[in-house]
Amino acid sequence: MKRIIIAIVGMLISETVGMGWAEEVTLNYPLERIVPRDQWRLDAWGDRGATAWDGKKLTADFSKGAGAVLLRFPDRSLPGTIKKIRIEVNGSAAGHPVSLHLHTHFMTFSKSIGEIKGQGKQVIEIDGPPSEGWTWHGGENDGRIHGPIRLAELRFESGDKNTVELVFESIQIIALAPIDRQVILTARKDSTDTGLCFAADLRGFSDEPIAGKLIWSLRRWDGQTLAEGGRDVRIPAGLKTLTESIDAPSLPGECRFVEAEFSFEAVGQKVSPVYAYWMGKFEPNTDLTLRPESPFGMGVYLNRFGPEEMERVAKLAGQAGVKWSREDFGWGHIEPQPGQFRWEFTDRILDVATRNGITVYAIVAYWPGWSKGYTQEGVQQYAEFLRVLVRRYKDRVKHWEIWNEPNIFFWQGPKELYADLLIAAYKAIKEEDPSAQVLGISTAGIDYGFIADMLKRNTPFDILTIHPYRKVLKDGEFIADLAKVSDQVKLPDGTHRPVWITEMGWATHVPHHVLGQDFAPNSQKAQASFLARSYLCTIASGVQPRTFWYNFRNDGDDPFYFEHNMGIVQIDGTPKPAY
Repeated sequence: MKRIIIAIVGMLISETVGMGWAEEVTLNYPLERIVPRDQWRLDAWGDRGATAWDGKKLTADFSKGAGAVLLRFPDRSLPGTIKKIRIEVNGSAAGHPVSLHLHTHFMTFSKSIGEIKGQGKQVIEIDGPPSEGWTWHGGENDGRIHGPIRLAELRFESGDKNTVELVFESIQIIALAPIDRQVILTARKDSTDTGLCFAADLRGFSDEPIAGKLIWSLRRWDGQTLAEGGRDVRIPAGLKTLTESIDAPSLPGECRFVEAEFSFEAVGQKVSPVYAYWMGKFEPNTDLTLRPESPFGMGVYLNRFGPEEMERVAKLAGQAGVKWSREDFGWGHIEPQPGQFRWEFTDRILDVATRNGITVYAIVAYWPGWSKGYTQEGVQQYAEFLRVLVRRYKDRVKHWEIWNEPNIFFWQGPKELYADLLIAAYKAIKEEDPSAQVLGISTAGIDYGFIADMLKRNTPFDILTIHPYRKVLKDGEFIADLAKVSDQVKLPDGTHRPVWITEMGWATHVPHHVLGQDFAPNSQKAQASFLARSYLCTIASGVQPRTFWYNFRNDGDDPFYFEHNMGIVQIDGTPKPAY
């Protein structure tokens, strides 16, 4: 049985109905509470002039030639299956087409909602995707829902060269959810004046409270229970959060790890257990010497950060003993227009990595807007860019990976064209630096069929790269898979080419209460075990590996979206047990 709920955008909402409860609940929260100003991003294409946002009123100034004004929402998972989106505004934006954009995994849904032409208070109501009128692009590119929906942006496009003022009264989401999924539970480490504690946050979404029992357990790494208990709780109605704190007992002197597990039991409800952690101090690695012979790499992705954050993340990685990083050398960023090169950013990546004992290999992927993507001309443009890139960095970068996961949606052209790209890239790199190593094929999973097709096309590469993600790690099976693919790509004389695992990892997200995702949720303790076993398996396989865990730092702070929870440190740099 399913019923409709309504929830305000930005809250991490769960459906909230039960037998005898109202079928539809409207929750009116101030926009600034749902989308805090410190998380809001106001942007514009071009000169934004006097464009401003105060948490409720949008001033969009098009008089300076801005192509669009964008209200960008924090990247948060919305609960349930989204049926409608209702926007209530006061004012007019006549002459400016408006569109709404949502994310589901890597895919973006977009829908034009026309112009806000009237005066005074107006309501715009939109059916949720994938209903009529929505377009989509990126990622899976199939028009289907791939996990939780995240509101991305509301876009006002240029038209009249005027200034628009709109007051946002509310933004609401109408969602469907099973009747047995009415509670959202998350957990976190907390602290008090007296010491360590853990907190469980519970939200109920109905017009009546939800009664049940919160159960908790505190454990050491070896599974020994330090404390446990339970208490009756009553989750308030109306999106109010109930926080229940548990004080940790005095810890034994040798204890450096505590796992807190919380679960919630209520009649008719299914709620997944959640975890929080405390770790003691550890001695950081102090060997910041470059050691390219080391098999221990990470997707540190310094390219995702500004200067200060780059330094901080690289320092954390160096202290963890990371000796390699996979770094995107973005073509469109380095060469924004044909023949115009910007080197400062990639120079900084290499400088920062080197200071922290990290050797960089570069992945070069994705077409800039000016290129002739997925054509033979585009292949030659890519090869010429590689020539310039290798010429500049051949004394600092000796390994170049050609594209990312061309066996799936990251490559939108014919698969045989990727073979042409790899052939042209290999030739260009070797002519500029004969000692350079070309990393090729780079499959999502271990795609034996795609690899075989590339071999039939005589694609040259020095090192095979694969991304052997899996829900369950069976050590013997994994080692056998590596040996099998190593045999598949051995040279005619029997020489085995190295096999590098340039992405692999397990996420630590809280499961979304309704929608499944490509990656299963894991506890942080389980992630730590997977990491250690993965590196040991690759070394034991004998495939001359470098292993790059995906990834080093969490990509965001949404507890429910798996892509935000792949790292071994939190987005604020707090280490997880895998660190």
